Amino acid sequence: MKITQLVAAAAITLLSATSGHASTAASGKIISGTTFATNNAFQFMNDSTAGEYITSLTWNLTPIGGFFDTTNAGPGASSSGLQQGAASDDVGAMFPTNAFQDGLQSLTILFGANSFSSGERFIFGVDTDFFSCIDCTGINGNGFVGATVSAVFSNGETRYGTYTLTNEAGFGSKVGITSVSPVPEPETYAMMLAGLGLIGAIARRRKQKQNA
Repeated sequence: MKITQLVAAAAITLLSATSGHASTAASGKIISGTTFATNNAFQFMNDSTAGEYITSLTWNLTPIGGFFDTTNAGPGASSSGLQQGAASDDVGAMFPTNAFQDGLQSLTILFGANSFSSGERFIFGVDTDFFSCIDCTGINGNGFVGATVSAVFSNGETRYGTYTLTNEAGFGSKVGITSVSPVPEPETYAMMLAGLGLIGAIARRRKQKQNA
């Protein structure tokens, strides 16, 4: 195999290791103007193959510098606790207590066994704020761009996704749970690029020796 082919093969291998593309298993959106004092901001669908249930969902606001403000105690004074939306399907959602959740950047919601099935929708609300602007207006729908979410399924598989911008309702964010591995950190991409650079340098040296 030629050196250029080796480089290409290495690149594909590294990209596959960090992305783990797969068909969408679940999806969500946040199109409310703000998540404060609402019960329908977070909307999530189980788009998996029939027979696969979602057993838990975890939202992580660390990448956007946000947190869940569930009580009137600090870090935020104004708050709205976790509450399931009236239009949500009965998926057996089990929320952590508001006192426990307050001020955290990660939220995990569990679901009853064989409850959150394919085709069902889970809707809930909770106050969220940026640490950089506590109690300003809450985090708007498109303010979640960059936040991550993971879903655990009844077959034991965990999949991940990152919120991106959507123009639905003129603003907002959406997420598709498509990756079978965690979203790579910037350091992972840096290591990948460094590795590709090293492989390229070796290839050039070998070519120079061959031409000498």
